[in-house]
This record gives sequence, C-alpha cells and structure tokens, in this order.
Amino acid sequence: MAANDAKRMALVVKSDSFEDFLLALSWAGIAADSDMDVCLFFTNRAARRLHRDGFRDLASAPPGDEVGAHFIDRAEQMGFTDLRELLRQVKETGRVRIYVCSRGARIYDLRPDTLLPEVDSVLGTASFLLNEAQAADILLTI
Repeated sequence: MAANDAKRMALVVKSDSFEDFLLALSWAGIAADSDMDVCLFFTNRAARRLHRDGFRDLASAPPGDEVGAHFIDRAEQMGFTDLRELLRQVKETGRVRIYVCSRGARIYDLRPDTLLPEVDSVLGTASFLLNEAQAADILLTI
C-alpha cells in the first residue's frame, strides 16, 4: 500500500489510567503494524502523562481501586510492565504521531523542555478536529 493510500486512525486519549494507556498504545501499535498512519491526541487528564515524569506513577491504581490494582497486577504478569517503553516502541514504527492538546499543556504547564521526546508537538483542539480527525478513516476515543 502506498503511503498516501494508507488508512488513517485518529485516537483521542483523555484518560490517564494505566488501563486506558495500555489500550491506546496497543491499538496504536496494532494499527501501525497493519500499515495504518496513526495520530494520538492526548487531552484533558491524559495530557499530564506526556510530561517527562508523567509515567512515574502510571502503574499505581488510585487508593481504594481494587479492580484497577488487580488489572495492573495481571497485565504486568502478562508482560506489560513498562508502558513508557511501549510508547517508545509505538513511536519508533514511524507511523505514529503524538500530540498534546494545547489546553492540557497549559493546565499541566507542559513546555518543550518538559515533554517526552516522542511528542511531535502541542496541537489545538480545532486543528486536531479539522485536520487529523476529519482526515481519519477511524476515530476512537479513550
């Protein structure tokens, strides 16, 4: 399939939980491995995870969230122990672009010197909707 004929997936990630990050990165990786171009747009609470230290507490469920803790434990037993590394691998496919919502960047004081190196840029919601989402064959929200 020629690059300009590739299917496109836009994925809006608004949750900052381990479970949802695992799902988003899994879908992005599967799509990229299937020759799809992928745009990940991290907004709202998820934007904070794109800080260079944002994955530090990702593998910890909130206090009292026994289901979340169980999910993390079992996912780690299956080998999903480092979502930061999974993000690197997904980005290294060359088919995945990663954007942080400009509103989320302002809320969490994200700047070029504090963002993860995998982030392509900060992008406004209107730009995402009018360019990435509108051109996508598949649009998903987590």
